[in-house]
Amino acid sequence: MPVTIQGKVYSAIIFDVDDTLIDTSKSYDLAIKKTVKYYTSIEITDSDIDLVRSAGIDYGTNNDWNVSWLLIKLIKNYVQAQWQTVLQTRKIAQIDEQTIEYVAMKDFFQNLYLGNPYFNGQGLIDTSERKLYSDKFFPILQSYAVKIAVVTSRPTIEAFYTLQQVNDLVNKFIPENLLISLGSKDVTGKLIAEKPSPAPILECLHRMQVKSAIYVGNSASDYIASRDAGIDFIQVGSSQINKTDSDLTYIKLDNVNDILGILT
Repeated sequence: MPVTIQGKVYSAIIFDVDDTLIDTSKSYDLAIKKTVKYYTSIEITDSDIDLVRSAGIDYGTNNDWNVSWLLIKLIKNYVQAQWQTVLQTRKIAQIDEQTIEYVAMKDFFQNLYLGNPYFNGQGLIDTSERKLYSDKFFPILQSYAVKIAVVTSRPTIEAFYTLQQVNDLVNKFIPENLLISLGSKDVTGKLIAEKPSPAPILECLHRMQVKSAIYVGNSASDYIASRDAGIDFIQVGSSQINKTDSDLTYIKLDNVNDILGILT
């Protein structure tokens, strides 16, 4: 049967991955820090990363390669006090992911994150990530017979690897066709845009054939995608998100496990 949350009935719950289901503060964030230091010799902080992710949404900062690229550009060209204004006024040129410089930076990042060669069991994806959900979380959700899906901006191969091979969720709790990630395609073979576009959430709703769904995420990009897809949102964690006036439900929780406490 569907679940009820604060008086509203939902047939499906859709989850983000990074810092929602999986703690990436010691993996993706560390890869960003090491990449930026390699190219600038400067050690950045968590606050620097949070600033770029929140103020640089127009640059696609749901993608940590872009976060790394922007931090490198900011350090090389601007004093720190200017960073937020520079991002919000888009003084940095739009990112071209095909340039030699970007590809080289991305490769450096990926070698840190996935290991070299990739998926050799020694990358940060293997050694530095931990799950944020309890062992009972998905079995309890499954007992409600609510549909469970994932919409993430992780590249498809990485999303499948961490959710299936590392955490044993795909097909056990999350149907493989309901894992939508960076690189996923729609029925026509067209690539699905990544968040903050609502496209991946809308595609997920289409695949599930439901309308009463709620999205669980941690970032401004997650919120914008959910809002623009027209579904309710649960924020987990402490990220600063600027909410807009909307009739949609917005729930804030400390962590993903707290969802179990508001289900009826």
